Amino acid sequence: MTSHTESIEVMPGLSHNRAALRRTALIMLAPLLAYAVVRPLVGSDSLALGIAGAIPVVYSIVLAAVRRRIDPLALLTAIGFSLACLASVLAGGSSLPLKLHEAAITFGIGLVMLVAVVIGRPLPAGRLLRVPSATRAIDSALGAIIGGFLVLHALLHLALAVSLSTGSYVVGSRVVDWGTLAIGALGLSAYLRRLRER
Repeated sequence: MTSHTESIEVMPGLSHNRAALRRTALIMLAPLLAYAVVRPLVGSDSLALGIAGAIPVVYSIVLAAVRRRIDPLALLTAIGFSLACLASVLAGGSSLPLKLHEAAITFGIGLVMLVAVVIGRPLPAGRLLRVPSATRAIDSALGAIIGGFLVLHALLHLALAVSLSTGSYVVGSRVVDWGTLAIGALGLSAYLRRLRER
């Protein structure tokens, strides 16, 4: 008899969604290129970061208008970016809020996932990843893996933001993004593969 877990995909839809990966790469690289172009033309790091950071937000808004569907993650990112711009203005033009607006979101989501695991009420990560008949134990493991990598991502961004110049941070943060994404995907893939083999 075939086990139902044999139908688990290691990374659901990943191999069939190259267009989404290209979009993600564009969204991650466009602000870096925009910062490099804009920074010599404006008077501050904060303004250059604000212009560069607005690119993914505007892209998400245009995409939502074309598809007539709001992406909750894009909406959350847009709200985070708006709050970072406000915090930067209130802090006298500090670039730190703009550096950390993405990290604040990933830290918040990761912390919620980890706290939910600790209190025994894990979020339904198995259902989101299309794991058939995901149990609470599976949701807990997935919550710990995903939440842990999101928190790690945020802490690495914080360490870079306070120790590097803005230009170096813009480059370093993209390296951290790709690195944590790759490591997180490998960890998640290994766990889902183990479930499939059971």
